[in-house]
Amino acid sequence: MSNPCPLENFLAPNKVNWIVKKDELDGLCTRNFYMYNDHLENGRQHQMIEKADFRTLFPEEVIYFHTAQDYLPSIRRNKLTADKIPWLHRYTLGEAYGYIMRHLFTLNNSTQKTVTDLLSNHVKNHTLVCAHVRMGIVGIDFLRTPKSELQVIWDFLHRYNDINKYKIYVATDLNETKAQAKKLFRDQIFDTVGIIDQMHRSKSCEVFRRVIVEQEILTRCDILLLTESTMGMIAAFSRNRNNGLYCFYKERVFPCTIETLHELHNIM
Repeated sequence: MSNPCPLENFLAPNKVNWIVKKDELDGLCTRNFYMYNDHLENGRQHQMIEKADFRTLFPEEVIYFHTAQDYLPSIRRNKLTADKIPWLHRYTLGEAYGYIMRHLFTLNNSTQKTVTDLLSNHVKNHTLVCAHVRMGIVGIDFLRTPKSELQVIWDFLHRYNDINKYKIYVATDLNETKAQAKKLFRDQIFDTVGIIDQMHRSKSCEVFRRVIVEQEILTRCDILLLTESTMGMIAAFSRNRNNGLYCFYKERVFPCTIETLHELHNIM
């Protein structure tokens, strides 16, 4: 991943070295494979993955697979993966995502220092209460969390308004929402550096860096409230525990689990 800048600027390989030098690919047969909604209907994409013999579908030595879809459930339903990827069938979907993230990625030294400094300077011995409030931007993204429903989220966070016990972190894709949170919880809230924007429309490395740092902070939260967002969902999977996990859906906050989060995310 090199756009808007290399992923290794922020993350490092953990148990699998995913950093490939360009000269390692010289002379190899390559192919770009696009799986977006404008190339195939969404249902057909998943049917293809469920039934595919991957060696036949991808005979080339190097595949550049372009997608914004989640194919892990379809890969699990493919009968060939039971023998080829047996561990995938031992986990729930939530556990599998967490395993994949931890197996592939760890923070590089710079990102680790940023996260450690933020938590040690602001959280210390407090309980960390977090919300990921994905808003969406009208005209660019579909609306995820209507502004009229934000009060439900603020009311949830106000349960933890004891400055001696709790610190609050709010991740969001809209500056207005961040400003509102800072105003409401000014004595408890802390923030990280970087520009607030959405990854799919930004060309800024600072936006990329902020997203990585925020996602990591969300994995450290004692209380984590999620709206509809893949970033928040992956953070919950990497966090890998149900205790203190809540979801927001249709003006309601309720306890949820990593086992049911994937199914819930599809209807949120």
